[in-house]
Amino acid sequence: MTTPVTADPGAMLDEVRRLREQARRRARAGAWFPVAALAALLLASIALYRVPFAQADLIITDAPWAGLPDMQRSTLASYLFWFIGTPLTIALIGAWYRLRARRVGVRVPWRWFAITALGALLALAVLAALPVDRPADADVVKMYVDPPLLDQVRWGLYTPLLPIALAVIVLGWAERSRALILSGLWVGLVTFWQCSQGMGYLPGWATWVLGGFEGPALGGTWTLFGLNRPGPTLILMALPLLVFAAVRAVRTGGGLR
Repeated sequence: MTTPVTADPGAMLDEVRRLREQARRRARAGAWFPVAALAALLLASIALYRVPFAQADLIITDAPWAGLPDMQRSTLASYLFWFIGTPLTIALIGAWYRLRARRVGVRVPWRWFAITALGALLALAVLAALPVDRPADADVVKMYVDPPLLDQVRWGLYTPLLPIALAVIVLGWAERSRALILSGLWVGLVTFWQCSQGMGYLPGWATWVLGGFEGPALGGTWTLFGLNRPGPTLILMALPLLVFAAVRAVRTGGGLR
């Protein structure tokens, strides 16, 4: 007389965990493409500036439709780049996720990412349409010795780069990736700093801290690595996204298997 073989509960639990981890990796394997697309959008925007890399003695700008408060080639070109390029990039990312759903059978809640990006872009358009009283010398980036805090916040939000930062954060939530969330926060932080203070400008308290809490807090300009120019700044912003996309693509083999 024989007795049925009883499976080891520990082995079964380990197998369930292995399958769950395998399914999780498979579900998140496609994140490299949308991240690479957003990084490419950031890098492509470098072409919107007249002098993206070289130092300039005087920076004249109007509404920062190029993304950062620097001289842009054409206000219309900047406007079209972000308000057409961003929806097209979102549509391309949506097509990628739909393709993965058909090929791999795994769905990612990417629609919240699309809603956030397009909603923030629409909010920016509404904000831009509101009348704003500007002083006669408003075309000069640094308008005041000590700009009012409310104006600094407004300048920091008045840029099409922030919808991209918010989109990356929500994409990180959808993909369950802390690295992506931190990358989105990084893009938003650098954007807010450059747009609220002026390209590369450090407020007085920052120079005081960097000076070892000594000396006058007069403020200054951060020129190391050219971070007072749009080109190096956008490359620095996109760098975490590029690294994430490259590592994820290599590890997953493209994410379509």
